[in-house]
Amino acid sequence: MESTGQAVFWTVQALAVLLFLMGAGAFRVLVQGCFALRRRARAGFPDYSDALLKSALAPAVTTIAVPPDASPESRQFARRLLDLHFGRNEVVIVLDGPSEVEMETWRNEFKLYQSARPVERKLPTAPVRGVYESRDPIRVVVVDKESGGTADAWNAGVNVATSPVIGLLDPESEFSPTVLLRMIQPMLEAFEETVAVCGGESIPAAADLTSRWGALESLRAWMTRGAAFASRNLVLPIPGSAVLARRDAIIASGGFTGGALELIVRLHGFALASQKPYRIAFLPAPVSHGRTPRGIRELRHMVRRDQRELALAFRNRKSLAGPFGWRIVRDLYLDRSVRPKLETAAYVLAAAGLVMGWVDWKLAGFVLISTAAMGMVQSLGAVVLREVAQPARSDPAQTTYLFLAAIPENLGYRQLRNLWLIADFSRSAAAAKLNRGRIVKNHSPAE
Repeated sequence: MESTGQAVFWTVQALAVLLFLMGAGAFRVLVQGCFALRRRARAGFPDYSDALLKSALAPAVTTIAVPPDASPESRQFARRLLDLHFGRNEVVIVLDGPSEVEMETWRNEFKLYQSARPVERKLPTAPVRGVYESRDPIRVVVVDKESGGTADAWNAGVNVATSPVIGLLDPESEFSPTVLLRMIQPMLEAFEETVAVCGGESIPAAADLTSRWGALESLRAWMTRGAAFASRNLVLPIPGSAVLARRDAIIASGGFTGGALELIVRLHGFALASQKPYRIAFLPAPVSHGRTPRGIRELRHMVRRDQRELALAFRNRKSLAGPFGWRIVRDLYLDRSVRPKLETAAYVLAAAGLVMGWVDWKLAGFVLISTAAMGMVQSLGAVVLREVAQPARSDPAQTTYLFLAAIPENLGYRQLRNLWLIADFSRSAAAAKLNRGRIVKNHSPAE
């Protein structure tokens, strides 16, 4: 028993030290994000939206939507895409194995007729049954294809698109009508080198506590995956981000295997393998953000959705990004998979050690400092650092909300979220293992 007690004591101590160092490292990344935002603010970024709206020099953009059904929400999202302000914006709606009733609903929605438009086979997809256009004066194309999955539908949309740039907007986001005008500007600075642009902001907080927790999580992700990773040219989108990507780059890299995150990881890997200068730009502008979660159920959905994409991107990192996969997703893997498991193990062992007398209160307190206290430092630090980086956009009320939410976030919700992250990563990893062979076979880079 004595040897067991010593093993538990030293294990808890080692976990506490490791978690403290991981927390310090995470805070360092937030500081990097602050400096990146400050440098961008000093350099300035003029808005040429009005000029681009009338200019023939801006490349055309095809915005692709893959609605899961013909519900009013799906049709409303398609209408929002058609209302975007841009000189040449085409909307391609891909229906993945729709029923006759759903197809008829879409026909009536846009007054569709059968089109003779050719469909290129740049990317492999399930067979396309028909292509339709609208009798109304709107640039919308609807693709009816056999069921092949969401990624297969994205690839069909790329095949049908005629524009050099593909736009991806999250159906569960709020975006500005000028999002394309703002997002295209970083691409115009160096079109040949710019493979993609990820833009948007973190979720705004509301009055209830769960929305503030969601806003804090979104803010940390925005300052790390966006601002901090931009300094290393490893930008990755966060939930609610808008994404523009060059069509030729998507085709050359083999197309979609999942959502926007997996696509950007794939584009990073393919560009790094080519050993040519490239960049995936970050636009920290109020063009798009995720919806504010209201209640624990919506917060749970937000966490699950993001964790699923991250887990799939990590498990498929070799097929997505080759030898560069670990470099691209390493920091996210440590934060979203390793840390929750280590924290949960530290809590369990510390609690058991206290009961059995193997762990004293000082060491148990150090565990709390390494986890909950460091979490508060990260959350409060993210709020302060954003205020430092973007003082012109300071919102005292929202800052106060987030400050007050940081304490209960790390004394209850953080521990629950760890369990969510562990469960979601495990489920997604199991699904990725089943699909890995199909991904490697069907999505090898195009010749």
